[in-house]
Amino acid sequence: MRFLNVVHTVEAVGRLVRASGDTPPQTFADLPDAYRRAIARKRPYAPPPEGVAITFEDGAWGSYLSDNKVFENIFRGVAATREADRELWSAQLEAAIRYVRETFPELGLITDLLVTDVVLLTSQATGGGSASQLPGLVAISPGPDWRVNDFAETIVHEATHLNLFVLDMVNRLYTLPTDELAQHNNRVVSAVKVGELRPFDKAFHSAIVAVPLMYMQHRRGKTDLVNAFAVSLNDCCQGLNGMKDLFTPYGQGLLADLTGFAQTLDFDQVRAGFRRIELVASVTRPGSVG
Repeated sequence: MRFLNVVHTVEAVGRLVRASGDTPPQTFADLPDAYRRAIARKRPYAPPPEGVAITFEDGAWGSYLSDNKVFENIFRGVAATREADRELWSAQLEAAIRYVRETFPELGLITDLLVTDVVLLTSQATGGGSASQLPGLVAISPGPDWRVNDFAETIVHEATHLNLFVLDMVNRLYTLPTDELAQHNNRVVSAVKVGELRPFDKAFHSAIVAVPLMYMQHRRGKTDLVNAFAVSLNDCCQGLNGMKDLFTPYGQGLLADLTGFAQTLDFDQVRAGFRRIELVASVTRPGSVG
């Protein structure tokens, strides 16, 4: 599965760095810095030098999202976040990132590489958001009963979105622009919002991001998401395959990977697709990345 393949992600990020005008990093250890320099050119605020910067609705990112109505269809009624919630959510998010890194190393590596900023919001809705025009940024509105696992699944969910955005930037997934993919005749049933027709690219995203979440719960011995998404994921793939001429050849390859899993729910395919780099981020990889 190329959309969960660490080596493929590393190569794509290297190509993104090159396209930004920067010299491609020579080692894997140099890639995070190069990625952050590259995305700094695409956003109003530069990412932190390392790690994840956590802010709230009253921070620069929170104001930017509000002023520009980013995620307004996701987060409704954003309110001030209590100090106690700020402390709790920050600690839970940091614990969740460590949990993903230690329990799902491949997903942790992708998350550590691609997520640079998280805005935590108090709103009437719960969940996460990310946008192709804001690489590295994730917004999260936690639920009142969220635990570390909820934060972990949300950060992986959004990191997978960010990964797909990068793959689209450097490989191009679709044959039509976004506004045409949103037209009613190009809508496909969602894999996550069951029964809802969504723009073609958003339906594809919904199917892709369901896979790592199902895998994480499967590894924990939970079946909630597998049961909830098994039928709708396959239905979504059938709809996407029925209009696969809207994908480029590269996009069709990702769809084939996804469809193979949707038809079998074989989690060995997910594990096989990881192709983890046999090193950690502090160890260099010989040769130029990307």
